[in-house]
Amino acid sequence: MLLPVFLAIAASTGSSGNSVAPQTGLSASTAARCPRLSRAAGLPYRPGGGRLRGDVDGDGRLDRVSIRYAPAAPASCGILLVVKTRSGAFALRVAWEYKPGFGKLRARDVWTPEPYLAAIVQLDPRRSQIVIARNHGASNAFVSFVGLVDGKLALIPFRPRVYADELSLFGSAGTGVTNARCRRGGPLIVFGISPTSYSGKRWYFSREEYRLTNGLLQQTLTSTMTVSRERINALARQHGIDALPFTGCTIARGRRL
Repeated sequence: MLLPVFLAIAASTGSSGNSVAPQTGLSASTAARCPRLSRAAGLPYRPGGGRLRGDVDGDGRLDRVSIRYAPAAPASCGILLVVKTRSGAFALRVAWEYKPGFGKLRARDVWTPEPYLAAIVQLDPRRSQIVIARNHGASNAFVSFVGLVDGKLALIPFRPRVYADELSLFGSAGTGVTNARCRRGGPLIVFGISPTSYSGKRWYFSREEYRLTNGLLQQTLTSTMTVSRERINALARQHGIDALPFTGCTIARGRRL
């Protein structure tokens, strides 16, 4: 049970744009080949990137969400998240860099499935958010949340801060599991279980809740406990640790994490 990979650098099309994270390692000549955000909606779909529908702008209508790309552009700027609404289109750069320097590869040469659309969820009473797979390891996956903030498509940061504003989901029979559940309108609930010793007789259980407020996923509750193996099994069943990520608030699912 894992989630996929992705990394976002943000901006919106039209008369205004913004950047959530700086693009590094691009020369002036390379940057000139980056597609304009205002033209992102006309780019081809990235194979495997996904296409979903959800009410991202909160007007009560389903918007079209997709991952697009400029095949010959650098991977650090040539892959974009596009949301087409009734009132217009919004775009966000989804930077790919497997290792430092790899972002200079052409977008068509990216070999990982990430970035792709993992899900559309509803953590706000009025509108939906996009979950993008950013990166993955042998037993973990990293996702980020994107939504409309002050009229622009933007990465939604966590408070307290987490590394790269990514939620890490982890699954291993021997070392523990981290999964996320949620309710429509919020909160986002992150559960974690892991053994506290090699014997596996005592286990650690954690629960964190986040509310989407003013464009931030703000932690509102955290609790931990150390329990027996029997008790951890009961807690895992009670909280649905084995469920698909974001069960409870998912509007649409993309490629499985």
